[in-house]
Amino acid sequence: MTGLGHGSISYAATNSVPFGRTSTVLTTPTATENKLHYTAVEGAYYYTIALRSDGSVWAWGRNMFGELGVSEEIRYRHTSSPIRIPGLEHVTNISVSGSGNNAAVQADGTVWEWGAGKLPYKVEGITSAKDVVAGSFNIALLQNGTVMSWQRPGAQAINSEVVHRPQAISGLKDIIQVGSTGQQGYALKKDGSVWTWDESNQPGKSPSKPTKLKGLSNISSITRSDTSLLALDQNGKVWGLDEKGKPLTFHHDLNVKKLDGNSYYTLLLTTSGDVYSYGRTVTGKEGKVNHLSGITDVSAGYYHSLALSADGTVWGWGGDKYQEAGAPATSSGGMVYKPVQAKLGTDVYINDELFQSMYSAVQTSNTVQVPVKAIAAAIDATFEVHMANGLIEGYTLKYEDHTLTIRPNETKAIVKSATSSAAQSISLPEPISNYSGAKTVPFEVFEALGLDVKWDVQKRMLTIKSVK
Repeated sequence: MTGLGHGSISYAATNSVPFGRTSTVLTTPTATENKLHYTAVEGAYYYTIALRSDGSVWAWGRNMFGELGVSEEIRYRHTSSPIRIPGLEHVTNISVSGSGNNAAVQADGTVWEWGAGKLPYKVEGITSAKDVVAGSFNIALLQNGTVMSWQRPGAQAINSEVVHRPQAISGLKDIIQVGSTGQQGYALKKDGSVWTWDESNQPGKSPSKPTKLKGLSNISSITRSDTSLLALDQNGKVWGLDEKGKPLTFHHDLNVKKLDGNSYYTLLLTTSGDVYSYGRTVTGKEGKVNHLSGITDVSAGYYHSLALSADGTVWGWGGDKYQEAGAPATSSGGMVYKPVQAKLGTDVYINDELFQSMYSAVQTSNTVQVPVKAIAAAIDATFEVHMANGLIEGYTLKYEDHTLTIRPNETKAIVKSATSSAAQSISLPEPISNYSGAKTVPFEVFEALGLDVKWDVQKRMLTIKSVK
């Protein structure tokens, strides 16, 4: 690696999963108070987690190993649109650490974990959390300024015989931010000092006593770089730590207000709203990231980068093989060199109840495509695929006394009613398709079956109701 800034920070060129992701806290851009928008975003190992202004949590990118935490059994290569994480509401903070370790704080002070094939579950023993940081172990900052930590469950079942329960880190108070790298914990005090401790991964063994890091003062925020710590002081200057823990200056030519990093590279957000990337960056280019303005936060995913703008828009760039940047790749090799805008995600309500599926609804240029099998099951409809000579000949969707038939790649459908001998031909905006591993249909299909269907683009809400 080349030297970074006025000092040198070592970035290990390994394929390990990033740990100790600094959590992102809910913020509300004043210009978008009444408009649905994103308030936080976190990049991970080929996927992204984002917090929306209504307190819901959304994910996009790879789900080959259940990292998104939307199903205990279903896997798929990528999402075609953000998918809502089930069971989470009124969320105020989110954090990710890499390959399927995700955490959140809800407004009631509870902490939730999910990912790696696990649906969200509540961490027992914490009721007054203010912030959470997910890593090789997890850390909760409590509302009274104290800190608790615990080892996260591995790939085994949650109800394994070995349970790591949250325990208080003794001697820490007046803490305003926490972080970690590997088994090293960090805490930032209100007085601007930084403290560290060693975490034990053995059940029942307490963490070491926290000690103050020398050479760091007047620090306003901290974040991890996977292998070490990055700290931002009150003058907008960034500091790193060398192998012996000695502070090093890092691009003190910039006036920085936010930063994030991992083993490969670092993102710096200046007070003017510009984004700079240094190290082994996701595009191979160091320096200012073009085509971004008015940015309020950044997140360094492992192979993709993310930025949040003042209007609540998420922008992604870099590696995009699984649409982790938020939209299809724009260059060969699954790359995005010019930041692309991520979608907001679509909620589906069936008979006034939130419909949760491991497959997302996808807004296209013409309609909203919805997972037909899952919705058919929810409304007691029947969806059938008709085969002939090993090929799909057509599809049939039956609901009460209506039957809709459509052929592959066609936008003409035939609707029949049991109360009428005449068949009706209707036009659909798009043919049946496939998104995120699911067979999907335009929502207009359910209108044709006699259901009351409405699409509210501002609220990102599709409602489907039975007509009594």
